[in-house]
Amino acid sequence: MSESTIITLPDNHARKQGLEAKLDEYRGRLNLDESLAEKMDTICKIAVLETLLREGKVVTWDLSQDLFAKYGEAFDIKQFNVACEVIIDYCDTGGQNVWGGTGLTCC
Repeated sequence: MSESTIITLPDNHARKQGLEAKLDEYRGRLNLDESLAEKMDTICKIAVLETLLREGKVVTWDLSQDLFAKYGEAFDIKQFNVACEVIIDYCDTGGQNVWGGTGLTCC
């Protein structure tokens, strides 16, 4: 993502429920024994979904700046961009284009 993308929460109620369940799944994936770098992918996905569900949208540039301020050099912009792409696909298709993921169970 070379410029700020805005991710918008879908109007589909079942899709919203699927996103909420996915957030719970991501929270359960955090392994306290992993290094910060090893769990940054999951941290980014959690941050994107929490913001999306709380605010109804994510301004990716703003969130990336917040995460950089919080995690400093441990923040990985490539992992953040992938996290955004995954969440966008979950919003748009329910995860039909996400390879190797568990998808959304609702839709």
